[in-house]
Amino acid sequence: MSVRLTASERGVTPLHNTKIPLTFVGVLGLVVVALFTPSFVPVLPIAVLNLLAFVVLAPRLAPLALSPAVYFAAYLSAVGLLGNVFSNPLTGSGGTGGVDVLVTDDLLRGTANALLIASSLVLVSAAVTRGPNKSGNASRSAALDLGDLTRLSALILVLGVIELALLVYFLGVNALISRPDRLVGRGSSIEAAIQMAAIGAVAGVAIVLFSGRPAQRWLAFILLVGFVGYFISLGTRRLALVPLLILLGSVFAKRGKISVLALIPTVLVSVVLLALPLYFRGLSMHGLVPHLGGLSAFVLDKSVLAASTNNVLAGFKITAMTGFSAPKIDASVLWISISPITGGSVGWYEVAPTLRLNKFTPFSGIGELINYGPIVFICAFTMLGGILGIMQRVNDRILATPGAKITAIGALGLVFIFTIQSTQYNLRSDIRYLYFAIAVQIVGLLLMRSSTLKRVNGVVRGSQ
Repeated sequence: MSVRLTASERGVTPLHNTKIPLTFVGVLGLVVVALFTPSFVPVLPIAVLNLLAFVVLAPRLAPLALSPAVYFAAYLSAVGLLGNVFSNPLTGSGGTGGVDVLVTDDLLRGTANALLIASSLVLVSAAVTRGPNKSGNASRSAALDLGDLTRLSALILVLGVIELALLVYFLGVNALISRPDRLVGRGSSIEAAIQMAAIGAVAGVAIVLFSGRPAQRWLAFILLVGFVGYFISLGTRRLALVPLLILLGSVFAKRGKISVLALIPTVLVSVVLLALPLYFRGLSMHGLVPHLGGLSAFVLDKSVLAASTNNVLAGFKITAMTGFSAPKIDASVLWISISPITGGSVGWYEVAPTLRLNKFTPFSGIGELINYGPIVFICAFTMLGGILGIMQRVNDRILATPGAKITAIGALGLVFIFTIQSTQYNLRSDIRYLYFAIAVQIVGLLLMRSSTLKRVNGVVRGSQ
């Protein structure tokens, strides 16, 4: 006889019991911000409605930590709120290239409201397409339990070696070590895919670091040093993701167990590492040797932290200028931007130079959707939310199949990259991560089908 415990008996606070206090605290916080920040007052009504959307729809999209739509919507809301309050005060701090300028109150209001409305549209449409949440507020650690991964250690290491070798091949050994220009690369779609795969490779190698045999752990450590060296050479902000990816690898190795004590220092280290790429940009020479040599002069002070924060919030200004100040984008460009076909086939390389604020700053994907006008804006974010809701629905199924779980986590990771790049890179550059995430989910569904067929065949053989 099995006994089903209630949420309170398991020590879990039901999500609906926290709605009222969360709503009260959230609204109070928004009101306080409005009292001290005049530019935020016109945004307050939309901000309150957006908060209510999160609170009301949270049970439908639970578990929130595994919801692609919540990732995207929360990021849009955060950029809108923080950008409205801090963008102008941080102007002049550096770290944002050609967009480190004051924006008008109209731009502050319009951009913040657009981002908050987009966030709400995503949440509502995702809640509709995700459907009823049959699992309730499911256990996050159970979903992240990928089983015993030690049997995959050798394969992960081989793939890690291949990935690092390809990264060095595309960059070139000489350019990796030292070069006069900060930005390098051949610009091919294959190279872009290889660079994107580096994020997953770091998380995979970190799994071996925490679960493999001693010799495998040493090789994993050497590979991690190699990936970190590559990120340092490029001076890329992906360097700040390394501590978080290592923590994620630890979580997978420990079968979904998350340590809050480990999370705090990990986030702090990531904040420090976010400042380093901005510092590297100011050096006269670039590459692994010049960047490491310049570390002796690096000082983490208030100005550096301000520049890092300004860099993170640059997406707000890029979106504002793209959406409301840039010339109207021709409607024909929208298909080019969202087409999964190669750039050369759809004419991307002909229109790409026109989708930039300046030499160093491309249009923002979110800003492009604002620029097309209200109809495209509403339809686009409604469709994006619907797609993310369907993706969560598919992940619900994949996460229930041990052999396919890794694809669900991979798809979430790609959605995360799609999210954080949406306010600083062109729509075409960003949306491909969503396509890759869908492709990974298709692989997961195929693995599910294979697993089901194996079980059925096993049952049939057993009955014979």
